[in-house]
Amino acid sequence: MPFHSFQYLLFFPIVYIIYIVLPKRMRYMWLLLASYFFYYSVDARNVWLLPALTLLSWASGVGMEWARCRRKAGWTKAVLIGTVVLDLSTLCYFKYTGFLLNNLGQIAGVFRADTLAAARNILQPLGISFILFQAVSYVADVYRQTIPAEKNLLKVAFYLAFFPKLVSGPIERAGTILKQLKTPAQVRLSDLKEGLSLILMGLFLKLVLSDRIANVINPVFAAWQDYSGLQIALAVILFAFQIYGDFGGYSYIAIGSARILGFRLSDNFTAPYHAKSVSEFWTRWHMTLNTWLRDYLYIPLGGNRKGTLRKYGNLMIVFLLSGLWHGADWSFVVWGGLNGMYVVVESFFKNKGRSESGENRFSTRLRRRLITFVCVDFAWLFFCMPDLRSAFGMIYHALTQPGIREIFNLGFLNIFPDIGTFAVIAFALLFLFGIDTVIYQKKQSFTDLFFQQSSAFRWLISIALLLIIVFYGAYGDTYEQTQFIYFQF
Repeated sequence: MPFHSFQYLLFFPIVYIIYIVLPKRMRYMWLLLASYFFYYSVDARNVWLLPALTLLSWASGVGMEWARCRRKAGWTKAVLIGTVVLDLSTLCYFKYTGFLLNNLGQIAGVFRADTLAAARNILQPLGISFILFQAVSYVADVYRQTIPAEKNLLKVAFYLAFFPKLVSGPIERAGTILKQLKTPAQVRLSDLKEGLSLILMGLFLKLVLSDRIANVINPVFAAWQDYSGLQIALAVILFAFQIYGDFGGYSYIAIGSARILGFRLSDNFTAPYHAKSVSEFWTRWHMTLNTWLRDYLYIPLGGNRKGTLRKYGNLMIVFLLSGLWHGADWSFVVWGGLNGMYVVVESFFKNKGRSESGENRFSTRLRRRLITFVCVDFAWLFFCMPDLRSAFGMIYHALTQPGIREIFNLGFLNIFPDIGTFAVIAFALLFLFGIDTVIYQKKQSFTDLFFQQSSAFRWLISIALLLIIVFYGAYGDTYEQTQFIYFQF
């Protein structure tokens, strides 16, 4: 039940109507039932997994608190380690068994073909990476005494299963959600208006920007041998905005859906392509994942507390594992490694004291943003290709068949099927750039910015966006054709 499907447009109003008529103390239980229905309507292949992980997390939290009260520190740590090992083992089994066996088989040749085929056919539960990261953060926070163990099993279940964030995040901390459950959920008109504005923006980013771009660039990536280097470069540039519109759109809809129900989720994107360094980019892109990696991986590894070389090594470990988290293929590892290398190089020159002169000049800011975008976008190439062979093959083809003449006759624009598609994408990009520019300069969220405007202006923009979504959104024969990219992670 993707957020942009007609099924969700039917599901959410029904959930909301029942939600507002129920007694306040029963509302979260209704949302828990709705969340389980949502999850199993999307992916019913492993019906046991979500309740099993919930039970494990709840029991671990209660067990650690019981051991701590009896001053059994060793037991507390043992419960933490055992739970994290079980969680990560589950992730590795579903997501990386085929990848590991395939690579071991290529090196040692010790696995039969049917064994490898069986491993590759293991069905990965939808959203398992997001669910397990939140399960790990819960038990880690209980162990650190950042939050108390939740005695109510249903509230732990709600934290892990709440449907707006269930499949692709944001990756919330238990304290954020459980704190909001301490008081009965309120239904406010302001939440409804803010939530609807976020959902509308999310649908625009997904259906008008991301899916329109997908229809243009997918043929290029599928048959890159038939295109020039300039056309490939344009497709890779557009992919940067496709994935932004896709995942940014999902996050807007998720946050908006939760807001309507009276819950506040963390922002996941803040004008990422305005960043003036790759380090800054990763504080603005998929922010909840990156803060998770910082708090539960980078800092436990030692962070920057054990010397410069150790710091660089920790950064590379974090980015390499982040790449592997996104997908079980070496292309994702290279993508993560490239971003890690960028951040290490930036840190090295910053430590050397080679600061920019004229930092506030427009030309300096523009240059740094362009360099950052080129670096990030080159890494995206490995993210969007199915494997390393295809990625390197496309790079070689683009360098040897650049198509320089297309600069003069605009032949590189032939990847657009018609002038209408080009115009819609250009408008959507300009609109997004304008919104992100104001967000970046004023350091405000989208909703804060939107609701500072007059009521008439908000109505005008909302109606215009709705009409653009209806008339210019990219719809396939089925919604499976426009699935969110991050659903696979």
